[in-house]
This record gives sequence, C-alpha cells and structure tokens, in this order.
Amino acid sequence: MPDNSILISIIIPVWNRWDLTHDCLQSLRAHTPGRYFDVIVADNHSEDETADQLVPLGQSLFGERFSALRFDTNTGFGPACNAGAEAARGQFLLFLNNDTLLTDNWLPPLLKAMQDDRRLGAVGPLLLYPDTNRVQHCGICFTPSLRTEHLYANFPADHPAVHATRSLQAITGAALMVRRDQFLACGGFHPGYKNGSEDLELCCRLREAGKRLAVITQSVVYHLESQTPGRGDDDGDNAALLNERCKGCFGPDVHTFARNDGYQLALTPWLESYMSLPREREEAITTAVTHNFSPTACWDMLQKEPLWHTGYELLAGLLEEHGQFAESCGIRLLQTYFHPMLPHYRSLATTAAKAGNLVLAKQAVDKAEHVSQLLEDPSALIKKAAGLANWARKAGETDLQQLYEGWLRDLGVL
Repeated sequence: MPDNSILISIIIPVWNRWDLTHDCLQSLRAHTPGRYFDVIVADNHSEDETADQLVPLGQSLFGERFSALRFDTNTGFGPACNAGAEAARGQFLLFLNNDTLLTDNWLPPLLKAMQDDRRLGAVGPLLLYPDTNRVQHCGICFTPSLRTEHLYANFPADHPAVHATRSLQAITGAALMVRRDQFLACGGFHPGYKNGSEDLELCCRLREAGKRLAVITQSVVYHLESQTPGRGDDDGDNAALLNERCKGCFGPDVHTFARNDGYQLALTPWLESYMSLPREREEAITTAVTHNFSPTACWDMLQKEPLWHTGYELLAGLLEEHGQFAESCGIRLLQTYFHPMLPHYRSLATTAAKAGNLVLAKQAVDKAEHVSQLLEDPSALIKKAAGLANWARKAGETDLQQLYEGWLRDLGVL
C-alpha cells in the first residue's frame, strides 16, 4: 500500500459533542497506520470545546495531514461533507461520522474492494453496536411499503447471513467510501436534506450511473448511532424530498433477502413486516432444545438462529422465575425487536419495571399504547394491506401478494 501520497481523504462532519470527536480521532490514529490518508474535519460551527481543541488534537495526531474547516453556521451533514470533498486531496473519499470507533485493519479492505472492482460505486464497513457487538448496519433494505431498515440489525456479528455477498440498493453514509470524481459527478450530497436521506439519494445516483454498492464485512467499525442532537427530527420532510427526487429508484427487497437466506416475511396485526423462521424450522429447533433444556444451550441456539422466537420466551421466562429481571431485560428487548408483538412489549415493560429500568419500561409502555391505538380502528390498515396486495399482484411478487392477502383473510376481509 502506498505510504508517500494521499490516496484517501477521511472526512468527518461534526457539530458539538467534542467527546465523540475526540474519541473518534484517537481511535482513527490508533487503528490506521501509514501516511496514505489525510483527515478533514468539517465543523458546523460547534459551540463546545470543539472550537478550541479540535486543531491542536488533530495536528498532534496527524500532523500536516490534518485540516479543519469551520463554518459560520450549522450547514448540516450534506453541505459539510461536500465542503470536505472539495478540499480533499485523495482519490477516494471516506465519509465518517464522529460517533464511530475504528478497529484494526478497518480501512484496507474497503480500499482493496474499490481498487479491485471498478463497478463498485461505494462501499461501507460492517457497523456494530459497541455494547453488544451485534450488527448495526450491513446494508439498507426496503420493506414492501418502502420503509428503510438496516438489514439483519441486532444479529450476532459473526452470523453467516451478515457476511453473505449481496447487491444492495443503499448503504449508510455513516461510514462510506466513494471515488472523489464519482462523488462530484453525482453532485455530492444534495443540500436540500436536513441530516437524513442524503446518503440514500447518493446511492440512487451512483446506481443510475451503473455502479454497485457493497458492505465489506472484513472491515469492522463500531457505531454509537444517532448521537447528534435533533437527529431524526426532519425524517418526514427528508422522506418527502427523497420520494420527489428519487421516485422509482428504490423497490422492496427485504423479502428477497429473507428468502435467499432461508427466512420468510411475516406481518404484525398492525401491518409491520418482520423476518421470521419458516414454521417447520421454528418447531424443529424448539423440539431439539427443549428435549434436554439448559439456559446455555438455549442462548447458544439464539446466537446461531436469532429469529428463533420461542427461545427468547423460554430463556426470559426462566430468568424471571429466578428473579433475574435485569438479565431478562436484554432477552425481552431482543424478543420485541425480532418478534414485534403486543404481548411482548407488555412483557418487556413489566420486566424492565421489576429490574428498575424505568426508561426502558416507559418506552415499552409507549410502544404498546401506540400499537393499541392503531388496532382500535383497522380501516386504514385494511386499505393499506389491500393496496400492497394489489401492487404485489401486478408486480408478479407472488410471495408478497399471498402475505398481504393472508393478513386480510385473517381479519375476515377476504
């Protein structure tokens, strides 16, 4: 790998949260040897210690390969990244959130992938939650209603499905490598978004240019996720703008990923889609584990098969029988994530309250109340399900057509 020229420019947009930026830069220095990269921090007029401490720390860590851009106002994620790209010297740009922590050998696999395959327009690392070592992002997928999700979020990091090679419609901008000339040719991040959906449009433009997107799971980065104050406040406006500018660019694909990896899509009573095991597989695992049950064997099976829904109930129930409510909270939380059902939210609320985790208990109660309100008048849900079933029929998506028609049939509508 070259060590005497700038090949990659790492661009980190920041706004306040000096603690995150400090730790990110220290981690970047510790886990990124060599001199083939430079670091550009784009400061959106931070009002905390960032203003005084950023440059001294950056220069002490990276010397002349560090630079800081400071703006008079908070320009937002997209414009800050664009300014960093304009100032960059590298052939490749690596956009990196400041709420990330790097690991050994995180950067070379990304660079190698881009250099080896000119068809790739952008790549990203496998993002993990630092507290659980579970998946935060290994690609963005789209539900039948075109809601975005992170594929296999909360799966164990070493699960085979996480590391499967697949084509993606979008990857997150939290850690994304792209060729500088390609990024600029696509117009950079569109400035009309407010800290959200810029990365989706960029992925759309790259795919329109005939490029592919990939997550390179040999590269691992820890991501704290959504640490910027106000993150998500403009999701509605961002989604509307994305639909206006990229209409038709994205299509449902989560059911295809599920099918390819041996899973299937299911629906909650309030029409939320989620992956599940085929019934035969669920029953076979349950029979095998309960034949000679032990908590360790149950937990080990949940690592091998995170969508084994019965296992969460078995393990949480056993822990609660022995008064281990704090330990059960984590199991109940995973249960609601992988099998989002109203009784499970209520169980989580009860368990969290007994564990003294009042914040989690309130979140579970709020979710249960929200779901209950949705179910009071199912007319809107019925209309949505009928529309999706009709779309699936016209699109030749037989699996989805049967899924939504089955949901309607269960309500006695069909």
